[in-house]
Amino acid sequence: MSQEIELKLTVDEAGLARVPKTGPFAQVDFHAHVPRHLKAIYFDTETNTLRLNGIVLRLRDENGRLVQTLKSKKHFGSLAAGRAEYEFTVRKNRKSPDLKRLPDKIKNDVALLLKADRLHPVFQTDVERKIGYLETPDGDLIEVALDRGLIKSGEREMLVSELELELKKGHPSSLYRIALDLVGTVPLRIGMRSKSERGFALAYGLPPSSIKVETVQLQKSASVEEALEKTLRHCLSHIVANEPALVDARDGEALHQMRVALRRLRAALEIFAPVLDASMSQELMDKARDLSIVLGAARDLDVFRSELLAPLKNNKTPDLEALDKAAEIVQATAWERALGAVRSPEFTHTCLSLALYIEERSWHQAAKGDAAKKMRLALPAKQFAAAALDKRLKKAKALARNMESLSLEERHALRKQLKRLRYAIGFFSSLYGKKKVSLQLQHLSRLQDVFGSLNDLAVAENTVSALVNSDQVSATSAQSPSNILLAKGAGRLLGWHGARADAQWSNAMSTWAKFRKTRAFWRK
Repeated sequence: MSQEIELKLTVDEAGLARVPKTGPFAQVDFHAHVPRHLKAIYFDTETNTLRLNGIVLRLRDENGRLVQTLKSKKHFGSLAAGRAEYEFTVRKNRKSPDLKRLPDKIKNDVALLLKADRLHPVFQTDVERKIGYLETPDGDLIEVALDRGLIKSGEREMLVSELELELKKGHPSSLYRIALDLVGTVPLRIGMRSKSERGFALAYGLPPSSIKVETVQLQKSASVEEALEKTLRHCLSHIVANEPALVDARDGEALHQMRVALRRLRAALEIFAPVLDASMSQELMDKARDLSIVLGAARDLDVFRSELLAPLKNNKTPDLEALDKAAEIVQATAWERALGAVRSPEFTHTCLSLALYIEERSWHQAAKGDAAKKMRLALPAKQFAAAALDKRLKKAKALARNMESLSLEERHALRKQLKRLRYAIGFFSSLYGKKKVSLQLQHLSRLQDVFGSLNDLAVAENTVSALVNSDQVSATSAQSPSNILLAKGAGRLLGWHGARADAQWSNAMSTWAKFRKTRAFWRK
């Protein structure tokens, strides 16, 4: 068994041709090794048993040598995919994998998964690979692979054009340093989908899908540093995991999830600020905020059309139709800006920089001359978490002190603070018993649902104001809706959601009272 650690970067044909002439890659001798013609067949059952369990099984012809490879599930939390890999040379005339060649433990696990199911070919890849080796000044050795080719399934085909950096010796941080040297010179995207993932998607007509947030899993004995590292990895992975579905499939849920991921990153940076380098933390915070604003403009228009206008559009009145048309015009532009921001070198650079920051554990630099920070990093995460959760709960309670008389702006501020508390609980809840956490989360979720209606009203107000005053809407065409119709539709919409928010606000009092009385699970 070997441990594969590689960073995959997708790049167009023109960019791939420039790589050997760019930065440190100009020193790589790609002619010292014979190019490989790699023809692989990937196998699974009719019900995709292996894929659904994160296992990849293939036979690959490597210039006349047939190699069987089984790869285990990817480790979540790193852009440089880490996974166990089992490779064996098998007879050249084999038409299917030889599972007997696997180590006993893996062989038994796979047998339990497969049961009586038969393996069959699902798709194939046909790739020309040029390789070279790059040694860094620190002595790390990286295999550089330039891949061009096709993924095929029946009549369907998909182009392959990518750069793979595989760590042969040294520290994973070198992969990110090398990749950062390319950003801005060559148009790169972080390749979150492997050839196998794209192959299965091609075979079954599956577009890339959005990825929802999961709770960070920490050991009960974790230190602050361990919690910090795992939380930042989790936030970064949540951001980049939604990039394919957002950019390639224009998936609205992926846009929403990336925006949530950016908020979680900002919450994490705020929570762990006492042990982080202030300038680096602020730089990341600012970049996350700026991108979140761009994505938020598109997301608000998605919500406006699909959720806020939808309950009223059954009437099909001219004023609401005009409002929807105006929103559609502005929505298209907002989406293009969002996609442009995620496709940009700045996005790739930010993600790679954060990955490098994590791999190098750069917070140690901030702790070098600061004994207090050094001590905090070594503290039990539970102790740190209790203080962080207390702080956010107290802020929420302070904002809700005069619950009955809160203005719309104050309600919105309380909603944001409750979200910060919810993100913090997601970072630390695995340190505590599930039963203790569940009751408080239940009340908090209900409270957030109530506040969601208030946010709907805020989104509706901001959006209709922007639409009524939008030069883009009025200048789009002669058929653009008139301001009179827009104002009429806006009045109808805001009246409906205002009444709904007032009705929901009456529930907020009792829901808040239940939440307030619930004992904080992190307190002894």
